[in-house]
Amino acid sequence: MKNRLITDYFNAICEFRQVHPVVKGQPLRTNDPGMMMVRDALSGFKGALQNKYKEFKGTNLSVEISRGITNLPHVLYACILPPGQLVPNGIYTVICFDVLGRGALVGCVESKVTSKGLNTVQRKKDRGLLPIDVDGVSERTKYNNVFVNPKEFYYPLENSKMLERHIAESLELAFTLLTL
Repeated sequence: MKNRLITDYFNAICEFRQVHPVVKGQPLRTNDPGMMMVRDALSGFKGALQNKYKEFKGTNLSVEISRGITNLPHVLYACILPPGQLVPNGIYTVICFDVLGRGALVGCVESKVTSKGLNTVQRKKDRGLLPIDVDGVSERTKYNNVFVNPKEFYYPLENSKMLERHIAESLELAFTLLTL
């Protein structure tokens, strides 16, 4: 899957989730050979993002993807991290994939584990599904309400220009929030 476009990886991850939606009590094992395709797509997505977002305003960035040790995470994601920021403790830009494969939610976020007190958007107030829903089944994997500037991108993603523009805006916002 080397040298594919961001849109190819985005769509491959959505297609995987459409075939393997998040179902409470039915984990997907990371060592299952059927999971190789999504692991490859996430890895390729990470590489494509690293190539596109090596640095921002002269500052080096890193990219982390969801992994899982025994089970595949319910919410698949790729985080673009400014220096010193970590997925469990930071402010960064993330692409979180919908639990049913309908697309992804993208924006600047604060860590779910360690709140930074940002003015986040309350996207989900009840138990119903959103058009793009990035809440896993446990409290620690509910990500809908950690976004400062959430924007939904739907499957199939045919052109990455709007996505890339929103990622750049989200990086700008993350850097601004980190300097406050």
